[in-house]
Amino acid sequence: MLVVASGMSLLIQNYRDAIVMLAIVIINVVIGFFQEFKAEKIMSSLKKLIQSPAKVYRDEGIKELAQKNLVPGDIISLEEGDKIPADIRIIESNNLRVNEVSLTGESVPQEKQVNQINEETALADRINMAYMGTNVAAGSAKGVVVSTGTDTEMGKIASLTQEEEKSESPLQQELRIIANQLAIFAIVIGILLLGVSIYRGLNLYYALVYGLGITIAIVPQALPMQVTVSLSQGVARMSEQNAVVKKLSSVETLGSTNVIATDKTGTLTKNEMTVKTVWFDGQEYKITGLGYEPEGDILNQDDKPLSQEKKDELEIIFDAATMSSNAEIHPPDDDHSGWYSIGDPTEAALITLSTKLDMRSSKEDEENPEIHEFSFDSERKRMSSIREFEDGKLLTLKGALNSVLSISNYIYKNGEKVKITEEDKKMLNELNENYSNQALRVLAVAHRKLDSNETEYEIDKIERDVVFLGLVAMIDPPKEGVKEAIADAHQAHINTYIMTGDHAITAKAIADEINLGGDKEAPAITNQELEEISDEKLKRKMDENESLIFSRVSPENKLRIVQNLKEQNKIVAVTGDGVNDAPALKSAHIGVAMGQMGTDVSKETAEMILLDDSYPTLVYAIKEGRTIYNNLKKTVLGTLTSNAAELLIVLLGLIGAVFFGWPIPILAIQILAIDLLAEIVPLTALTFDPGSEELMTTPPRDRDEHIINKRSTIEVVFLGIMMGGLAFINYGLFVNNIKGGFTNNHALYPRATTITYLTIVICQLLNILSRRYKFTSLFNENFFSNKKMLYSIIISFVLVLSVVYVPGLNSYLDFAPLPVVDWLRILTAGGIFLLSFEVIKWYKRKNAFSEERSTNRNELKDLKPQFDLETSEELAPKKDDIKEEAPKDES
Repeated sequence: MLVVASGMSLLIQNYRDAIVMLAIVIINVVIGFFQEFKAEKIMSSLKKLIQSPAKVYRDEGIKELAQKNLVPGDIISLEEGDKIPADIRIIESNNLRVNEVSLTGESVPQEKQVNQINEETALADRINMAYMGTNVAAGSAKGVVVSTGTDTEMGKIASLTQEEEKSESPLQQELRIIANQLAIFAIVIGILLLGVSIYRGLNLYYALVYGLGITIAIVPQALPMQVTVSLSQGVARMSEQNAVVKKLSSVETLGSTNVIATDKTGTLTKNEMTVKTVWFDGQEYKITGLGYEPEGDILNQDDKPLSQEKKDELEIIFDAATMSSNAEIHPPDDDHSGWYSIGDPTEAALITLSTKLDMRSSKEDEENPEIHEFSFDSERKRMSSIREFEDGKLLTLKGALNSVLSISNYIYKNGEKVKITEEDKKMLNELNENYSNQALRVLAVAHRKLDSNETEYEIDKIERDVVFLGLVAMIDPPKEGVKEAIADAHQAHINTYIMTGDHAITAKAIADEINLGGDKEAPAITNQELEEISDEKLKRKMDENESLIFSRVSPENKLRIVQNLKEQNKIVAVTGDGVNDAPALKSAHIGVAMGQMGTDVSKETAEMILLDDSYPTLVYAIKEGRTIYNNLKKTVLGTLTSNAAELLIVLLGLIGAVFFGWPIPILAIQILAIDLLAEIVPLTALTFDPGSEELMTTPPRDRDEHIINKRSTIEVVFLGIMMGGLAFINYGLFVNNIKGGFTNNHALYPRATTITYLTIVICQLLNILSRRYKFTSLFNENFFSNKKMLYSIIISFVLVLSVVYVPGLNSYLDFAPLPVVDWLRILTAGGIFLLSFEVIKWYKRKNAFSEERSTNRNELKDLKPQFDLETSEELAPKKDDIKEEAPKDES
């Protein structure tokens, strides 16, 4: 519309206005581009999946080939640490375990076998397959390439991601609605007034002048800049809190979110196995600390730390567990922001346990060297190691309970080994079942001192007659602060769903620990159940439950869940860190990827990245989004109020021209000067108003509740009429006092338009200040709380005075210096406008009190029908209380 208006200016040879309007267009485009570019530049390091070389058997030998050169039928070799370059059917396996968390969400490395599968099986349960993009955690294998490129499971996910169209953000929808409404209104009014102008005898030149004035008056020229700057400020504040936003519109989208569909592993949990419980010598002990960082302690059943003497008694089980493990843990470095593991996560948890309790020597492998190792395999379900000690050789062993019990003849009791009984085994099996029901992964630990003549290391002869030492139970635990963040989400009326590739029992255990369902348990739906129910039933389930758990869910069904939520008009945020999350991340209104644990694919797909992988950071971002929307609403309404005033002054000017022969009361370039000099800085300062404490206790805004609605339209129109009407009255009083003819060539014409201009400017500055508070008077104890706002008002007023009083500037914009008498008219008009706004706020307070009182009455009727409503004085807050609380609750 500004481009069209500049064209009209060129048509009537008003080159000055045309240049200014085109400059505004260019400024808007440049600011928008660079703000987006700056956010994108932060993410420039995120590339596609790194191409992995493959060791391929070709020409009777093994060769290393680029991943892109693999074809179905190739046989490749896999070793610990390799990234799998294609989808592979395993044909030989030497204790192969694959970390599939990025593809399936499974937090524990999966054991792979060569066995044939004869039935339809979920992706995570296909034990004879290894998939592109996953990693070998332990062991080695050979396999036949069955799929490459887009035919792989990861390729299918990439295709889903490409096919899924990105949703328009609520803010984009809102601004599009406002733009459409303003455009239609401008066109209709412009055509009508053009016709009226010609009909009333004005020539085409003047008709176009008024048409141009109408266009400039209706278009909020500075609004795109204000929105962009507001969102940019939000992006800056969020980046300081480790939330990187790639698209500016995504900031506000978070504030509208009413459903969070989150991955479990790496998002709610640390993706680091952690020992939580140890059973030893008839006692159960709790372990504190999370993840691989060796910080924590061991507590007895009364939750009290153990004495060093008691810890020394436990060292026997910890030594056996760590000496039969090959994993390592390392402190943070340039590539890792926290402690990290190399090797199997389960073994890393055991190493962390001994390290945090100071029971593992850094020279353990030198002091007690390993003589022989029997690796883990799927048939034995255990691993053992023979170690050299000063007093002889010791077999240390860990594995599944049934496996270890099958070779246990003894059990450690009261500091010595005794014969194990059936009663002992029954008790241990009950413990194991109890831990498993809590989604804990349980390992049994045992050892046996070898005789000096046992030098033949045959597995069946060595792994026998062991002493059962105890149980170690571990889990991938929730991250710090997740439980509180989930509670905050519930309080903010945001539904939370878990979408995970893990088993239902594991997901439910985590859900219970973080109190996902609030007052009631969150139901779990498996992928198989999801496949069998219709979209209608699924939507009903979503309507009936604030929280749901979707377990073993495939990427396709994650996408289906998000699409069903969108069909219910929900604003959906999806969090994830794996490749399997990418389609859902792209389909959601806002995709949120994890910066530390997230794959490159998830980061590239998402609009927002949490650098600290912290769920509380997401909650902060949601609050920031709500704050930004509330402040943008103030900005939009403040802008439209002055636009309404500018439109009215042009319309009244047309009436004055037709009936009284007056020249136009304000020029197009002066209207631009209102927007650029008097509005943009103060309206931008509105975006620095902090959110109220109650912001995260109210529901997200309704998608159907627009900034421009019946109530806000009435308010904008009323205040716009006051602002424009007062400006025209001042202009009319001035013109009426001039004797003789008054045209735009009159020497006092610049003074007349300056009076109009300054009247609107003063009223608009008061309008912006008053917009800070929905109910409260402008004059309250918080008046000086937003110093940026006060400084912006001063800066804008200085700029306005400069274009009025500085020679050269004032003549360029057709302004003239004003005497004191004109200022008295202008300030009187400002006082009348402020009084009108204060009356509106008084009316709002009165209505708020009535609605509050009515609500409380209805609640009391429901709770206590016998309560005497008429005599109660505690039905609602007093009016004075509402006045005091209003500044804190602008929502």
